[in-house]
Amino acid sequence: MKFQSQTMNINFKNAVGYLTFKNLEKFSFLKHCFSTRLGGVSRGQFKSMNLSYSQGDIAENVEENYKIFCEALDFNMEKLVLTSQIHGSKIKCIYENDIKSGTLNSRKFSGIDGLITDIKGVTLATFHADCPAIFMVDSVKKVVGLAHAGWKGTVQEIAKKLVEKFVLEYGSSPSDLICSLGPAIGQCCFEVSTDILPEFEKLGLPKTYLKRYDKNSDKANIDLLEVNKQILLKEGVLKENIVKSDVCTKCNHDLLFSHRATNGKRGGSAAFISIV
Repeated sequence: MKFQSQTMNINFKNAVGYLTFKNLEKFSFLKHCFSTRLGGVSRGQFKSMNLSYSQGDIAENVEENYKIFCEALDFNMEKLVLTSQIHGSKIKCIYENDIKSGTLNSRKFSGIDGLITDIKGVTLATFHADCPAIFMVDSVKKVVGLAHAGWKGTVQEIAKKLVEKFVLEYGSSPSDLICSLGPAIGQCCFEVSTDILPEFEKLGLPKTYLKRYDKNSDKANIDLLEVNKQILLKEGVLKENIVKSDVCTKCNHDLLFSHRATNGKRGGSAAFISIV
């Protein structure tokens, strides 16, 4: 399998494949990764490291995939925090009393698309199959966050709300935040109806995220990572502290789950981050 990226590395441990951001690897106090399809037990359209319970895979296989993945990456499954995402912009801060017992699927927080914590050993996880992940790290306060930023969450400014939570709840300075965006479907593949363009125009951002091939067409291509980057810049995150992944999930659907590439017949990848 050929993998090329200027922003991410592909790694293997016990046959489990995962991606890491080069700009986050330098921080010794955190562990992060983005799962690939490699190293699990799921079959068919879910092959093989499916980490989504909501796509129809056998629950026992998903549970086993988590066990395999967490053992390989040395994540504590008992302190793994998951969400039931709704393509919204609600963010939850995770404290000691939020760590639940029970099966993984029963431990999800519902209606949440973003998570933040400063607790050592707690691992945050969000789920993706084309929608961008936002990894956010306060390198001074030692706080970490994750968000699922589909187009609906993006226009609801989940990136802005994530920054605001860091500032309000943990006293972070936006200039100390390190952000990595993706992997996600790239502008090369994210074609949308022009009917939704007014939702993006409301953000008042430079239209560098938009590509129109024909002004008379009812289709356009949008760079969701660029939209989120511009939102972060408006919130005071420094340009040099933001990295956009150059890995398109649709172009790399043999490695990563992609909703668009498979017409929805797929499993799900996950983003993980924790303080060690």
